Amino acid sequence: MSLVVILQARDGIIIAGDSRGTIGDPRGLTAISDVHRKIFRLTSHVGVGVVGSAELGSALLDRMEDKLAADGHQYMDDVLPLFRSQIRNLFNDWFQQFPVDKRPGVLFALGGYRQAEGQLQGMLYMLASQTDFAPHLFDKGTCMIGIPQYATYLSNRYYERKMTVSDATALGIYLIAETASQDPKVGGPIQVAVIAPREGYKELKDGEVKTIQAKNERQNRLLKKFFFGGEES
Repeated sequence: MSLVVILQARDGIIIAGDSRGTIGDPRGLTAISDVHRKIFRLTSHVGVGVVGSAELGSALLDRMEDKLAADGHQYMDDVLPLFRSQIRNLFNDWFQQFPVDKRPGVLFALGGYRQAEGQLQGMLYMLASQTDFAPHLFDKGTCMIGIPQYATYLSNRYYERKMTVSDATALGIYLIAETASQDPKVGGPIQVAVIAPREGYKELKDGEVKTIQAKNERQNRLLKKFFFGGEES
């Protein structure tokens, strides 16, 4: 399994995901691989995260960016219906011989901007194979797929839509790292993409993510010291 988190800030949208792939019974994993890509660019103003079967998700997304670019699509209103149609048709074609309950599960979380009356508006959606990839709108500024229990709790305490994209990036990384500390099905290097209204889609480098993680860990130590009435030396 995995965790992908999308957070909408006042000046951008962040998409963050882990890189772990697991094989075996969820109660006792038999193999772990931390090299899976979960975050992808669709257009200059729309990105996607995928959880479930990593190989299947990557295969379904293959050439999706090229397809959208060829059709001249950039914003969510155009991207979403074409994305859903393409993914749905491929999935049903590949697994038409299998009953619905025997098909592999794959979930997508889309984050990006729609253009309405000259203004850009952030939009977050989830599409799941179990519901025929029907788009589900998340209008509270957060969207999480995979293993969201810990992340949902923490985001309810710390997330605010008025936060900056810099703060949202740190929070997204924190949500995944904290989940990984509690659940072995989440882990590996964290991947992050930022979508800004003007600059568009950009993925953070590994070094940038690690720097933010280190800062988060220092803040965690300060919080622990606070509860014991001390200060960090």
